[in-house]
Amino acid sequence: MTAEHGADESHPVVAAASVVAKVERDRVVAALDEEYRSRGYDGIGSGYPSDPTTRAFLREYVAREGDLPACARRSWSTCDDLLAANEQSALDEF
Repeated sequence: MTAEHGADESHPVVAAASVVAKVERDRVVAALDEEYRSRGYDGIGSGYPSDPTTRAFLREYVAREGDLPACARRSWSTCDDLLAANEQSALDEF
């Protein structure tokens, strides 16, 4: 196996796999969006941590549930920040 930066530009099969992965990711995100909308959320956005809609969803979810949704990547600093802010808010309630 070889890792190559920009392989999707040099190898058609890698470019095709990239497209398939993006389409599948979009399908999964759309299904998650529908699920969370049915639970009263305004939508999850693109699912990327820099997306303001995704950040708003995560903020609201953590405020309601006290933890991240199962679909969130706990390794994101965005998630760490939201959990820390929620914990601080909880401390103010004493």
